[in-house]
Amino acid sequence: MTFQIHPLAAKVNNINGTSNASTVGRAKVLYIMGTAADTITNKTTGASFQIAAGQSIVMFKQDADEVFSGVTTTHFTKINYPRG
Repeated sequence: MTFQIHPLAAKVNNINGTSNASTVGRAKVLYIMGTAADTITNKTTGASFQIAAGQSIVMFKQDADEVFSGVTTTHFTKINYPRG
């Protein structure tokens, strides 16, 4: 699948573990890329999902929701809603 994204800030990748949870700049939409298999968790809602190594995904959340990953090899970028 090919789609377009509009990055709104630099990526962050050191939000592993609940103590490092972040709103990622109060993002409502995140582009998430995992270089290794990982679990992504929305600390605010408790919802979580897994991604495979090399997988990218778009996640929608409330701006105040904090998210975190299980490892430091997952990259989070605040984006506008993708098209395509």
